[in-house]
Amino acid sequence: MFNRTFERAPDDWLHVAPLRRPPLILTIAFGLITLMCGWIVWGVLAQAGTTPSMQGPMPYVIAVMFGILGLFAVLVFLNLIAASRSRASWGNRQCIAVGRSGIAVRFQGAAVNIPWDEVTGIWATTTNSTGASQARLVKTPVLRIERDTGDGTEGVLGSWNIAPFALDAAPQATYAAVHFYWVTPAARHELGTTLGQQRIDGFAGYAPTTVAPRG
Repeated sequence: MFNRTFERAPDDWLHVAPLRRPPLILTIAFGLITLMCGWIVWGVLAQAGTTPSMQGPMPYVIAVMFGILGLFAVLVFLNLIAASRSRASWGNRQCIAVGRSGIAVRFQGAAVNIPWDEVTGIWATTTNSTGASQARLVKTPVLRIERDTGDGTEGVLGSWNIAPFALDAAPQATYAAVHFYWVTPAARHELGTTLGQQRIDGFAGYAPTTVAPRG
């Protein structure tokens, strides 16, 4: 499932919640912003010193400001292009996945395997969910996975936030599956089997499409 650009997953069979491709309109928007900033920078520099209003340092200040904005836009644009290509390829799938060993996180620039016994929290929550000083900030719904490796790893390295709109799978079913198998170790033997998929189908509200093993 994961090709050589990603660390190999610890389980041969996993249940995968892939990430969806970034919206095309967002990619186009950042591409246009990049072109606009480049055009402004070129135009300002081409006219610097040619007229009284374009004398002094002001044209260069404007060029630097729009150059920085353009650099940010081009980085975002390239990142969106890379994410679109990666998330469209099954062999290079960006996702979160569950298996008998734990949770596999495969994001752009991140490949982490989290053993079940290192998971300390799985929350359906929001960003900026704590602290009175953050009460007025925008809160985005997220699925948060928290980890304690026992070596003091905390903060960004110890938690992952996945926005529901970025999942190309039912967010409620994804949360229910990850949380259920975290709090129910006795059921983890189902993972990687049709029985586990049948349970996840139930979390998603689908009529089971798989056949559980008998006997």
